[in-house]
Amino acid sequence: MVSSGGNIHHFEGCGGANKPIYAPEPLDVGKILRADVVSDSQTISVTTVATVDPAPGLTSYVQSLQRRSNAEFHVLISQMNGHDYPSHSVHVFHVGKSRIKLSRGWINKTRESYSTSMQLCGVRGGGNAASKSLFWQARKGISFVLTFEYERDKNAAIIIARKYALDSHV
Repeated sequence: MVSSGGNIHHFEGCGGANKPIYAPEPLDVGKILRADVVSDSQTISVTTVATVDPAPGLTSYVQSLQRRSNAEFHVLISQMNGHDYPSHSVHVFHVGKSRIKLSRGWINKTRESYSTSMQLCGVRGGGNAASKSLFWQARKGISFVLTFEYERDKNAAIIIARKYALDSHV
């Protein structure tokens, strides 16, 4: 905790945020971001000037997607289980009310119900693609880094999946 001018601020770490690039994700909205830069045993802290604003139009886009039984997004698999994925085939990332599915055509890569072992978050690092990529651990031993066509789609997928997971009491 840091105290300044009578205000107490609690800083939470962003797990895995140890790269020179960080793309804010939906859970960062309304928060002030702080980065600690460590070089030659010196630490310099930098913060955003104001809280992170929501992307324009994202709320209405998410609401329109939630009217459907599931939201579908076109993605490329950048990594699978921590290894670069050589194929550049377009896959479909389905975010449904009870599960998430990744498929190409009629073939399912994986289909998983929401659970406490599932993780879904923005990618930390990764160059210019970080703002359009997410990390999805479907279950223990199966993980993907997926790159979306648009940053808005990545953010919408995260928001919708987290809402559906909470609705499923996960």
